[in-house]
Amino acid sequence: MTTRATSAGQVAAPPSRDVETLVFVRHGEKPPEGLGQLNCKGLNRALALPAVIAAKYGKPAAIYAPDPGEQKKDNGHAYYYVRPLATVEPTAIQFGMPVETPYGQSQIDSLESTLVDKKWRGRAVLIAWEHREIERFVRRLVAAHGGNAADVPRWESADFDSVYVVRIDWSGETPVARFAHEREGLDGRADDCPCAQLPATQ
Repeated sequence: MTTRATSAGQVAAPPSRDVETLVFVRHGEKPPEGLGQLNCKGLNRALALPAVIAAKYGKPAAIYAPDPGEQKKDNGHAYYYVRPLATVEPTAIQFGMPVETPYGQSQIDSLESTLVDKKWRGRAVLIAWEHREIERFVRRLVAAHGGNAADVPRWESADFDSVYVVRIDWSGETPVARFAHEREGLDGRADDCPCAQLPATQ
């Protein structure tokens, strides 16, 4: 099986034609105030993510993130929740793809019928979401398709690097899900934004 190269770097070989690969990533690092937003370290993670996705999983067939129109409380204040979308935007841009945002961050369960579908056989789907919602959703998804929910670990608050991967084998009469805990390998990004320096305030 050969790999394919794109402008995102070396791209992984596609998975088995009977296996669907769901790749769940958390948004990048956030400011202390929350703001629904990334901080500079999180932005740097997002900019490095396309090469990781390409190398590990290949070009995704689709990319999903929460609808940023739904507000989420950060430190007691409600903000429009753009963090996951901002995290995968560089990946979508690199691959020339749209980001699908049909559901708000509290509606991840509505994605199940979209994600568990034979049409994704042999392809990968990238999903960026809030980490606690990912943890809960993946446990339920794995348990519903022949796996053990206990295999899915708690996603710690300080962990922005984990990747929760669910591989669904469609070769039998019913789909069978397997869980893997993987990592981006992107900790230690710079704290400074990769932007032009702002002018000094008067």
